[in-house]
Amino acid sequence: MKAAFLGLLILAATSAASAAEVRIKDYKFVPEKVTVKVGETVKWTNDEKRASHSIWFKSEGLPESERMLNGDSWERKFDKPGSYPYTCGPHPEMKGVVEVTP
Repeated sequence: MKAAFLGLLILAATSAASAAEVRIKDYKFVPEKVTVKVGETVKWTNDEKRASHSIWFKSEGLPESERMLNGDSWERKFDKPGSYPYTCGPHPEMKGVVEVTP
C-alpha cells in the first residue's frame, strides 16, 4: 500500500514539472510561443503524418534534437529565466520561442 502511494506521489511530481506542450502540425509549432517558470519542462510532439521534425536551439549553440516522426516527442527542462528561440532543423522556416519566467 505504501509503495503504491509513493508511486502516485512520484507520478504527480513528474507531471507537475511539465508545464507546456507544443504540437507540431501543418509545418508549425502550435502554440508558437509558450511561457513557463524556471524548472519547468516543455514537451514537443510531432503530429505530422509524413514529415520528420526536430527542435533546435541554434542560438544557444546546442545540438539539434533527434528527428521526430509521427507521434514522437522530445522534452527540455528550462533552468534559467530568459527567451529561448528555436527552429526545426530540416524546416528552418518553422520558428518558436519559449519564455521562461522566475
